[in-house]
Amino acid sequence: MGMVKVVLNGREVEAANGETILNLARRYGIEIPTLCYYEGYANGSCRICVVEVNGRLMPSCITKVSEGMKIETESIRATEARKTLLRLLLKNHTHRSKEEQMRCRLCDYAIKYGLEPAPIIPDIKIDDTHPAIVFNPSACVMCRKCVIACSIDQSNDTITVIGRGLDTRVGFDLDVPMGVSSCVSCGACIDACPTGALMERDWVPADKVVETTCPYCGTGCQVEYGIKDDKVIWARGAYGPANEGKLCIKGKFGYHYVNSPERLTKPLIRRTGIPKGPLNGRPIHEVFREATWEEVLDIIASKIREILDKYGPAAIGGIMSDRSTNESIYAFQKFMRCAIGTDSIDQSATLCHEPSAWSLATQLGYGAATNPIRDVLNSRTIIVVGSNMNETHPVIAAYVKRAAKQGAHLIIVNPIHTELARYAEYELLIRPGTDVVLFSAMAKYIIDMGWYDKEFISRYTEGFEDWVRSLDAFTLDFAEEVTGVPKDVIKEVARLYALEKPSMIMWTLGITEHENGTENVSALINLALLTGNVGKPGAGLMPLRGQNNVQGGADVGCAPGRLPGYQPLMDSEVRRRFEEVWRCKLPSFIGFRSTEMIDMARRGLIKMLYIVGENSIRSHPDSKAVAEALSKLEFLVVQDIFMTETAEYADVVLPAASAALEDYGTFTNTERRLQLTRKVVDPPGDAKPDWWVFVELARKLGYDMGLRDSTDIMRDMARVAPVFSGLSHERLEREGGLQWPVPSESSPGTLILYADGFPRGRARFRVVSWRGFDVVVERLYPYSLIIGRERAQYHTATMTSRSPVLRVIWRGPVVEMNPEDMRAESIKDGEVVKLLSPAGEVLARVKASTRVPRGVLFTTFHYPELLANTLVPAVLNPITKTPAYKDTRVRIEKVNA
Repeated sequence: MGMVKVVLNGREVEAANGETILNLARRYGIEIPTLCYYEGYANGSCRICVVEVNGRLMPSCITKVSEGMKIETESIRATEARKTLLRLLLKNHTHRSKEEQMRCRLCDYAIKYGLEPAPIIPDIKIDDTHPAIVFNPSACVMCRKCVIACSIDQSNDTITVIGRGLDTRVGFDLDVPMGVSSCVSCGACIDACPTGALMERDWVPADKVVETTCPYCGTGCQVEYGIKDDKVIWARGAYGPANEGKLCIKGKFGYHYVNSPERLTKPLIRRTGIPKGPLNGRPIHEVFREATWEEVLDIIASKIREILDKYGPAAIGGIMSDRSTNESIYAFQKFMRCAIGTDSIDQSATLCHEPSAWSLATQLGYGAATNPIRDVLNSRTIIVVGSNMNETHPVIAAYVKRAAKQGAHLIIVNPIHTELARYAEYELLIRPGTDVVLFSAMAKYIIDMGWYDKEFISRYTEGFEDWVRSLDAFTLDFAEEVTGVPKDVIKEVARLYALEKPSMIMWTLGITEHENGTENVSALINLALLTGNVGKPGAGLMPLRGQNNVQGGADVGCAPGRLPGYQPLMDSEVRRRFEEVWRCKLPSFIGFRSTEMIDMARRGLIKMLYIVGENSIRSHPDSKAVAEALSKLEFLVVQDIFMTETAEYADVVLPAASAALEDYGTFTNTERRLQLTRKVVDPPGDAKPDWWVFVELARKLGYDMGLRDSTDIMRDMARVAPVFSGLSHERLEREGGLQWPVPSESSPGTLILYADGFPRGRARFRVVSWRGFDVVVERLYPYSLIIGRERAQYHTATMTSRSPVLRVIWRGPVVEMNPEDMRAESIKDGEVVKLLSPAGEVLARVKASTRVPRGVLFTTFHYPELLANTLVPAVLNPITKTPAYKDTRVRIEKVNA
């Protein structure tokens, strides 16, 4: 770009050729007023940022510097021009409340320049049809920042400029009230608005603002929380590398859980003689009594010793929360392995993305995404598979939509129609469970056409010839018959992916939560290796993680047989090194995954479970079997922030601090980026951070973990795992989030994996197989039930159901069904029916939906009124033990009114 010399307020300075005057001034600590400026986008509509350049008045936000410029930011002419502009803007500017006026930068500038701020008229006409956002047209100055935020940056396309001439104004969709528009409640317009024209319904000023990482999905958005009287009162997007200020509805309005009066605040012990089971409306104090931490830790330690003496360490298992910090998850696996001696430890990856992690690690080297999220803007072709990311990962979807608008070829592969498809060049409505066939047929066609990357394959891969021979059965005709996708479409999609490079594949649980989930993911990896779409900008493989720290949970070793940094437990040299650093004897067996632990508890082989932040009765398959398993345990410890359905079965319930808002540590997002999560408010009552409990319990059991705070834990992680060697809390505070591997303190992290080759030596093509459908089962259970998520809720809704905003904006406990199927079954919209599967049955209200094709049903697992996982049989992926949530076979029976 080069550097140029300019004179800024009488001082000669260097500027990057092409940067704006506004950016230059900010770099040198000079404030220039702005109303319409939106980071990263040219606007220039308000002109408040006018400065004098070589004797001429120029808007600083869109004027680029050039050699020899003489810039005066506060000259008399510039100041008088700003005053004139402010007077014009204030002429028709009115506020409805003092709070709205406090949000108005225009009024702040008016006072700064000696003018009167806008008047407050409480009864002016406003649009208050939205449950969380109020729009006051009288406060709008047509800066268009809300339009940029909504329709360009977020690509939600709801807010636009309508009308002509004097009637030009901001509007929603085709000039409808905001509450009935297509608004997705991401709050981008609120955070962008400089005048308070768009703002939260109940906003009040905060005493302090703290930036941290969002507690919901794996995007890793940075959020600023407003705090008043030690309570969170609002949230707004902060500028982080993963979100650049953007949020979704959960990040914007899902913070209320932390203030909830239903939070657990004291350790609880089950009263003598009260059998395990659901509370069924009984007050908590009738079933549990309050205790001190000293008493409850003594009881847990005593029971651990008792069970170890009677049955050995294999009788104890632990399931950890992926909403906790890396530090707490690391401390948990160290506690379980060193203080108890068991390797039966797991986190939620088994229920979701473990097929992704296993296949990526086996074939490439690391069980993680290869590229940064924002790198999708460098892609020429993007394939999104099994993902309704507009609802599950809205911020990532914003980047994908922007890439499509900029000309990238977007291909959607999904059994149901998704919102993202309206930006796509091709939408492939695939038959559930046939992904392997589609992607293997694409690979075979690419090979037949000679479009594969011979040099990349020869230099970096192994197993190519065996894999090619395995593709013989996957012809285009066979793929069309099995998947339902026309072969001409398969050909064109294969051509785009192979030739219009760089190409990126993104996916979520639509391909992992199947019995053949590892095969599905391996088919994608094979396709990327075949075309050389690995290790390059804009290319790669991107599993989109569902929980805020599920990537970190896997990274720090909370999985059987896998120590921190993906180091194998049974490798003798690895074991020796860990035992030396940790000063303990590691388990001599590979433990069980969470789905296996539940089964073993039901069969009486596991006697104790320690469950942290995981509502297993709602999240695991076959809910009745889970309840039976928990009832049979000799001892169950549950550590959580609320009394969940799982906690109701516990012998001891421990109150946890919220990892995102009441603890200090790190989360790792879906692009391998470790980011700090800071303490925003104090935990309620006696609630403690997760790591503190594990450290104290280990001490009770006679093992000093050598950890005094979360900073200590990060140092311990860096000592034992080479991928974290260069990380520390101090460095993250200085530099912001870093993507592992970070092998040294001088390393900037790793934006793109495998740019210099593969840690396993050569990447591996993996032969995949596909087993046809069971005709008998399909006849008995003719519908495929897909269990997924909706935009306003999260997992078992433990957190989101506490938000008054999210409780209004939800779809509710319904099963979506194609109208033609409803007619065939004589079902009316809103009618309650019985769904039956080989595992169980539930009553459900049916909602007509054209987004699901015939033969497919869709529901969520958010609502206790519809325990959808009751229907999911314990049919597990043979490698990762992941349940088949996305292809459960069911039938429908009519019920009496």
